[in-house]
Amino acid sequence: MSETLTGSCQCGAVRYEFSVPIPAAYACHCGECKKQSASAFSMSIPFTFADLTVTGTPSIFETLAHSGKRKYNYFCAGCGTRLWHSNSNPPDAITLKVGTLDHASNIAPIGHLWVSKKQAGITLDPASDQHQTQPEDVAAWRDNLGQ
Repeated sequence: MSETLTGSCQCGAVRYEFSVPIPAAYACHCGECKKQSASAFSMSIPFTFADLTVTGTPSIFETLAHSGKRKYNYFCAGCGTRLWHSNSNPPDAITLKVGTLDHASNIAPIGHLWVSKKQAGITLDPASDQHQTQPEDVAAWRDNLGQ
């Protein structure tokens, strides 16, 4: 039996919980992820939206990914916290933002995308899976992390 884990936006208006094992985390160092996280990178875990129980209603901001595909960015309208991304609306496969978990201090990225855009002064674990840009099939890469 899996432990129930929870998370939310900064103000708590949108909360979620899940009881499935946490997939392997990865960090993205691209310019868009830096902007959306207001930090040196964004850390995510691939997830199936159906595995989350969500309370509150997130807002959606649509962008185009580097690949040219539509990306739906789900966030709290009250505090602006980015919660997850999906390439569909309604969401199916998502990338959940690790920083929104209530207890995420033990989650470390085992893969890195867009290392060519990495912020100066950030040191990566040499044992991690690193890509200067991104793999041709990012979804397959995410699914195979940690295996």
